[in-house]
Amino acid sequence: MKSKMIALIALVAGLAVAGGTPEKEEKRKDRGKPGIKQWVEKFDANKDGKLDVEERKLLAAWRRAETVKKFDKDGDGKLSEKERKAVAEAMKKRRGAKPTHEGKGKGKGKGKRSKAGKKPAKKK
Repeated sequence: MKSKMIALIALVAGLAVAGGTPEKEEKRKDRGKPGIKQWVEKFDANKDGKLDVEERKLLAAWRRAETVKKFDKDGDGKLSEKERKAVAEAMKKRRGAKPTHEGKGKGKGKGKRSKAGKKPAKKK
């Protein structure tokens, strides 16, 4: 559970840092959400124009708090398994990936699977 939480924080921080550069931000349509340029302005405490390790940690903590605030439906201050799945689905949707549906996927035994690459059974 703790490792999943750390992975989620790392993912959110990675998306924040790797999502774009200030040069790309100028060409991007404003979607009403802060981009890299705005995060640098907000979290660059030493005003050197980039985020150092400590500033990125603050940004990641802020993003984590915002994610919990948005997806914590039961109000316990933590994300349950169901709430983490909602976060993952929202991230997939934001990136343009097709959302998964409950009951489909690995290990469920439903749906057709490709037989490409499988060897034919040996005859006895």
